[in-house]
Amino acid sequence: MTIDPEKFAGFITITTFTKFLFNVTRRLVYPFAPEFARGLHVELSAITSVIAVNQATSILGPLGASFADQYGYRFVMLLSLLLLTIGTFSLGFIPLYPVLVICLFLAGLAKSIFDPSLQAFIGNFVPYEKRGKIIGITELAWAGSTLIGIPVAGMVIERFSWQTPFFIIGGLSLVCFFIILKVMPKAAGRKTVPASKPRSPFLSNWKTILKNRQVSGMLGFSFFMALANDNLFVIYGAWLEKSYHLSLAAIGFGTIFIGLSEVLGEGFTVFFSDRIGLKKTTLIGTTLCTLAYFLLPLLDIGLYYVLSGLFLVFFTFEFTIVTSMGLSTELVPELRASTMSAFFAVAGMGRVSGAFLGGIIWSNYGLLPVCLLSGSCTLAALTLLLRGFYRHHVR
Repeated sequence: MTIDPEKFAGFITITTFTKFLFNVTRRLVYPFAPEFARGLHVELSAITSVIAVNQATSILGPLGASFADQYGYRFVMLLSLLLLTIGTFSLGFIPLYPVLVICLFLAGLAKSIFDPSLQAFIGNFVPYEKRGKIIGITELAWAGSTLIGIPVAGMVIERFSWQTPFFIIGGLSLVCFFIILKVMPKAAGRKTVPASKPRSPFLSNWKTILKNRQVSGMLGFSFFMALANDNLFVIYGAWLEKSYHLSLAAIGFGTIFIGLSEVLGEGFTVFFSDRIGLKKTTLIGTTLCTLAYFLLPLLDIGLYYVLSGLFLVFFTFEFTIVTSMGLSTELVPELRASTMSAFFAVAGMGRVSGAFLGGIIWSNYGLLPVCLLSGSCTLAALTLLLRGFYRHHVR
């Protein structure tokens, strides 16, 4: 089946904007946690604990995405938008702490099943030699949430209230629901599968994909890459504040700086990954990212050097991880949604582990061990990737 190019371009545009809404909802609690705590009359620790709940939802993604392989990507993507709409409107109308937990849980779960379903759809209808470009375009929504979404949300909160962004997100997600319902053909949302359906598609799909050597290598890669990144991400603000006495506003500017590095990383994927080759680009990026982590402590001699080092870390990480998504869509073509949801679930476990370890290591031992752990984990990711894709060449 072919899809009209104009309709497909419109579909990619609206789904990228949808991912933007998911990402803003997920990242909104990080910079504005104190305001949320004041608005809900709870301790700051109660708000930060919600972050862990939100990250942990990625582990549940495979359960929902397995239904995408069984019942169609269109159905699961629309269901995801309904979950986001219900969660955000509920918090907007009922500003209570338990509702915040439910809202962020639904938003996290919805994102965890929307992303692999979209990428599986792209894997079905975009040729492999162009897939890195299209997935790279959709992943611009991640950097966009930092560059545009969070600053705009901050202005809205300051002008109105902390609840207002959730009303806006809920309304826009409802609009996206109806647009996707209209522009995404029903047939395009179905995958080609055998007529017989196993009793337990979730377990059956996972048994199939885990038998694949390349999938196993990619899952190990995603776990260690995510662990390394969050291990550093959770402490970089404290590092800048302690070592260079930056204000909160200046640290916020640093977040925008990271957003710019993510945009450039995603742009690199869009324009170069298909030309170089997705596998080769992933391997090169993982190598450069490993070196960037190990280099970072040596750059701790001045603010501009540190910001340059952070830019290098997040740039190489972003184009590597986005390119690896395109590579993953072709590992088990008949079970793309299950494969991608496994990728995100394992990465989610890595992020939870990294966030937990980063805070402890920083508090007790400082910067150097944090960077050494991140560099070592990225090196482990490179090793697993090589083992998964080149095992037959190594004796």
